Amino acid sequence: MLYRRALTRELGLTTGAVLTVLIAIALVVLFIRLLGDVARGELANEAVFAFLGFSLLYFLPVLMTIALFAGVLLPLSRMWRESEMVIWFSAGLSLTQWLRPVLTFSIPFSLIILLLTLVLNPWAQTKKNEYRQDLRSRSESSLIAPGLFAESSAGQRVYYVESLNPLTGIVRNVFMQSRIDGQLGLVVAREGSHTELEDGSRYLVFKDGRRYEGTPGRLDYRIVQFERYWMRLDPIAVNGKETGVRQAQVDELLQDASPQARAELLWRLGVPVSALVLAAMAIPLSFVNTRARRSHGLVIALLLYFVYNNLLSFSQAWVAQGKLDLWLGVLTAHLPMVLAVLALFYLRTRLRFPNWRRT
Repeated sequence: MLYRRALTRELGLTTGAVLTVLIAIALVVLFIRLLGDVARGELANEAVFAFLGFSLLYFLPVLMTIALFAGVLLPLSRMWRESEMVIWFSAGLSLTQWLRPVLTFSIPFSLIILLLTLVLNPWAQTKKNEYRQDLRSRSESSLIAPGLFAESSAGQRVYYVESLNPLTGIVRNVFMQSRIDGQLGLVVAREGSHTELEDGSRYLVFKDGRRYEGTPGRLDYRIVQFERYWMRLDPIAVNGKETGVRQAQVDELLQDASPQARAELLWRLGVPVSALVLAAMAIPLSFVNTRARRSHGLVIALLLYFVYNNLLSFSQAWVAQGKLDLWLGVLTAHLPMVLAVLALFYLRTRLRFPNWRRT
């Protein structure tokens, strides 16, 4: 019918616009956070955009849920304000008949969220951890970049090189600060290079420089001039593969009877279910008093979303702590909001025009 096609088109445009804005905001916030990690030496420069993609993919189901809720709420609220709903109701439509086009649009959207939570997010978290371990296992020489101060992962050395020849791997005008057993050491050299011996050991070789050793605040520094100075670089040992319920596949979670696995399964299934419930809830919440030209439903919608999100988080925490089993956690998270949807529909359909007939 005409109202279904018009509503579906507007739902798609509004949801897409809201999702685009939310993704842009999330990218800015995540990018600033990752730049802070880079500044503290906790993350390599080349890993910023990879981690940005992994983090965005993790938060995308929640962003899509918010976008769907707003994408249903805003167009219907506009139709109330501009009295389009009066025309449709006068033509014989009821409020419950708007459920069909809304759910027709929302169900495929929720299936995409389900695909993200069940399949793509565990894969992304696994790849993120593998990439993080690969960065941790690299030697300190991979951290050196021309024109930048680079700190070793152990925090014992700081490097600075003025230039780097990408063909030969030779760096010019090298500065290195090291602190071992509280003693400060400085190395200044004309050039340096990375060398790997036949036994697999790796070294930084400095040429034509000086080494200063001593304790800060004292004058008894020892100065050593050298033609060639070798410093060993050992790769950082990584303690096995990081595993957790966030990286587990669905079949692994179903076979795992631990409370943590049940809580993770509750969250993965709960996010797409909450998207459907919120989309249905947006229909009665979109009511606007055309005389007052304002709607308290928008404020109530915001509060109900936070209540729903907190219920889902609390249920997950209680299941993880063993206070609730899986099915009781599902009921705790979703049953109150389903009842709230039914109550809102009852209040709006009890009188078709609850405020217009009052004088």
